[in-house]
Amino acid sequence: MFPMSRRLPLPTVLLGGLICVSLCAAPISGTFNIAGTITITSTTTSWTLNDPPFPSQKATIGLGNTGDFASLSGTTITIHNMNSATEPVGVPFPAQPFISFDAAPSFPTLNIDFIFQGIYSNTDCATLPPAVGQTCTVGSASAFSFANNPPGPPAGPQATVSFVFMGVTNDGLENWHGNFTSQFTVPYQTVLQQLATSGSVTNTFSASFALTPHQDLHMPEAGTMSLLGLSMVGLWIKLRRRASA
Repeated sequence: MFPMSRRLPLPTVLLGGLICVSLCAAPISGTFNIAGTITITSTTTSWTLNDPPFPSQKATIGLGNTGDFASLSGTTITIHNMNSATEPVGVPFPAQPFISFDAAPSFPTLNIDFIFQGIYSNTDCATLPPAVGQTCTVGSASAFSFANNPPGPPAGPQATVSFVFMGVTNDGLENWHGNFTSQFTVPYQTVLQQLATSGSVTNTFSASFALTPHQDLHMPEAGTMSLLGLSMVGLWIKLRRRASA
């Protein structure tokens, strides 16, 4: 049997040490907010930046971000358009790229793999006249939870809609979920009628995202991995000296 020092040349040990150090990257975490314009059809969801020249598939990161996203206020993201054929509601689907950070290209991409169903029934979706307190989700294949809010007569209610997405980053280290809202100056019955007659609805939106380390991962601390790498080099030196003696 050859001594360990001869079987593991120094370059190999150094490479192992460097790998230990390089694998110590911790998952990113924190919260961030975005805003933009959303267009909904019966099968698609598309996004547009609110600022000229209104590029598609863009949104702005707002204020009040935390953790690794604290410095990204005012920058933009790329947010991919969606189709119900590849991103159905209420069932898991293969992860699709959803959000990447234009000002932080080293950050992992947020892949989407689940869209929650809306939480209301369809009982009041077509109820007239519109009234404060009415709620609506148009069927089990819809992600949208509509609600009619004050004021009441004579101005009439105005609606909000909310929907929730979730997924995992493309490096597999973080889970994320995003809560979206959009506010209308008309009741949701008017919004649904517009969708039925024109085929689409466009409105501004805002959303809040939270990232947390993946529950199934137990990554060593960065310091632990660095110490492991240094220990490998130290062990090689010790064994080398012993072999020489």
